[in-house]
Amino acid sequence: MKNDQTAPFWQLFTMGAVTLAFGIAVVVQPDATLRLLGVLAGAWLLVIGLMRLVGALDRKQGLTQQILDGALGVILIVVGVTCLRDSAQGIIALSVIIGLAWLLSGFAALLVGLLARGRARLALFGLAAASILVGMVFLLWPEPSVQALVLLTGITALVLGTAEMVVALQWRRTDRHLIAH
Repeated sequence: MKNDQTAPFWQLFTMGAVTLAFGIAVVVQPDATLRLLGVLAGAWLLVIGLMRLVGALDRKQGLTQQILDGALGVILIVVGVTCLRDSAQGIIALSVIIGLAWLLSGFAALLVGLLARGRARLALFGLAAASILVGMVFLLWPEPSVQALVLLTGITALVLGTAEMVVALQWRRTDRHLIAH
């Protein structure tokens, strides 16, 4: 009789093995990973730009919104094509996007902190300062920031993949022990 618990073991073990392989690939070839990220950023910006242009043709919007969507669409398409032609530019664009996201998050936390009271206010100010600092690092040193992010992603995948495989093996061992008794 087949054990119904073997499927979860193999699923978890396979996920762990794939995650581990991904981590190894990223750690062994970080430059290739960065180039791929640059190309993906370019494709993403190109698609978003095209969608903005399509949105600009929507006559249900006001003229101002159509002009803004159209202008932003053209800018995003130009940046996207530039990234696709030179993946290093995609890496810088990705870093700028990440940096701006951190900055905006920091400024939002700062604004919420101004409205808060007590310990929450201090925590929000700390969060705002950290977010703004990280955003500035990504904007001032784009390539090293993304390189560090890629390396951390690879290391994290190595750790998580190994942990998933260990948990799967322990689960299988425990499951066999329960079935035997």
